[in-house]
Amino acid sequence: MRRLADGDRAAFEPVYAALWPAISAFCRRMLGGGEADAEDAAQQALLKVFDRASSFDPEADALTWALAIAAWECRTARRRRTRSREAPDELIPSVAADLPTPEDAAIARDLDDAAREVLGTLAEADRETLRATLLEGDRDPSVSGAAFRKRRERAFARLREAWRRIYGT
Repeated sequence: MRRLADGDRAAFEPVYAALWPAISAFCRRMLGGGEADAEDAAQQALLKVFDRASSFDPEADALTWALAIAAWECRTARRRRTRSREAPDELIPSVAADLPTPEDAAIARDLDDAAREVLGTLAEADRETLRATLLEGDRDPSVSGAAFRKRRERAFARLREAWRRIYGT
């Protein structure tokens, strides 16, 4: 670094080889998961190290001086990240993920049709019991709770049996 500070251009490559691994690792640790931000900060830090090499104090530790510049760049990158109004991609909900795929929609229609077919084979009393079960507050008040639970149990048993008879599973 002293040679580079004195203007020796041949010192550029050894300084780069010595500083790049340390500065890039330091920036990755400082910036966490933002690999692109860490890379950008490390590049900016090295550019400033080479740009300011003439102001380097030969009595100072070169790595400490370079890491101080890298720390400044990391803080700048963090400020830029927090000021940005853009959310990271992983925080943006995917609109496509919320919509059912055509395959999902077809499966849902097939299941709906199958359920209607099976329910059509049940007696009216079983259908009414199952409907009241789904709507919870819509059961006949003249039927006691225990009697309704037994009706529901029997209606579900007949529903399962009808499903197995038609669809086999």
